[in-house]
Amino acid sequence: MRFPPVFRLIALIALGSVVFRYGLLDQFLVLAMLCGIAVRRGRESLDLVWRALRRIRWLLLSLAIIYLLVAPEPEVSGIAFLPAWSDIELALRRAGVLVLLVTAVELMRQTTPAPEIAGGIAVLLGPLSVLGLDTGRLSRRIALTLDAVPRTAELVTDAAGKAGIRGRDFGGWARAAAELVSDIEDGAERSPAHAELPKQPTPDITDWLILGFVLLFLLGLLRF
Repeated sequence: MRFPPVFRLIALIALGSVVFRYGLLDQFLVLAMLCGIAVRRGRESLDLVWRALRRIRWLLLSLAIIYLLVAPEPEVSGIAFLPAWSDIELALRRAGVLVLLVTAVELMRQTTPAPEIAGGIAVLLGPLSVLGLDTGRLSRRIALTLDAVPRTAELVTDAAGKAGIRGRDFGGWARAAAELVSDIEDGAERSPAHAELPKQPTPDITDWLILGFVLLFLLGLLRF
């Protein structure tokens, strides 16, 4: 069964719209569902998700420092300068939002090629075409960006490994990145300027039921 790319985008947008209101348990349930999808796809899918999360480890650390050491106010009955449980919970929730979104986007990238993502975005942005917006061109750029960013990070890491760069050799990392950017630009100049967006599959009743279940699941976790 092939779930239509536009439905995957709708589910991803729905998650991004409500995830900030989830509690810790809600976030855990969604993460379990996403990990279940990765497990079903195989070990390679889990490894790619883990790599994507490793790329944001410093951002997660920054969130921990901000919410646990900078932002909290000392409680009257607590120990000064130490975060209360409410601060710890808030830090975990904010970090959880980032983990969930990165995991969901990575799974979207794995399961849906860039041209199909572009086609789905074009369908969703279709109504804006009446305003004169070139939705096809915008969709291709968004999809190619989603596809290129993680690939570029992997290419830089591979190039650095081949060049023997280790640890904090920032100059070596910069040189490897500069060479790869040059290669990417050369490849972009040789690529076709006008790529056709693939035709979106017609959803069947099963696709609609799956989309409905996913949306009910995501919305059902909200705390009103």
